[in-house]
Amino acid sequence: MGLIRLVIFALVIWLVWRMIKNYQATLRQKRNKNASDKKLSGDAMVACQYCKVHVPEKIALEHDNQWFCSSEHRDKYLADNSR
Repeated sequence: MGLIRLVIFALVIWLVWRMIKNYQATLRQKRNKNASDKKLSGDAMVACQYCKVHVPEKIALEHDNQWFCSSEHRDKYLADNSR
């Protein structure tokens, strides 16, 4: 009878340990998913027509559906292409 109790006790401990490990893995996956979602939900990036550097759309300057990183590059691009 003592051996059966020992086996049942070991089985219960093993099941509790597996449940804890599964719960921790689920929490880790949710945390990683949230972190990756935050990285992906950043601002849209656009390329400057003059220097081809990518800048966030909210700080870029737009002119005739073309994006620029600064007013100097916009002016240089327009001056170069007006000829």
